[in-house]
Amino acid sequence: MKRKPLEIKKKILEILSSERKISIKKLERKVNTNYQSILNNCEELEYFGFVKISKISQGSLNGREYLVVELLKFIK
Repeated sequence: MKRKPLEIKKKILEILSSERKISIKKLERKVNTNYQSILNNCEELEYFGFVKISKISQGSLNGREYLVVELLKFIK
């Protein structure tokens, strides 16, 4: 059964409220949905000022850039 985007956003915000900063790839595993769905929902949350998406190029084992999502506003 397909989940609604609102459910996915709620789950993302729940995870970010405890972790504050997490990669898109880890969010994908924790929310149990695909990478593009996580990215689209995070971009929408960024538009409304709830999160910030950043590119990290250092610290990766394979040398590739990866995206990190950071919570800006605490929501209950």
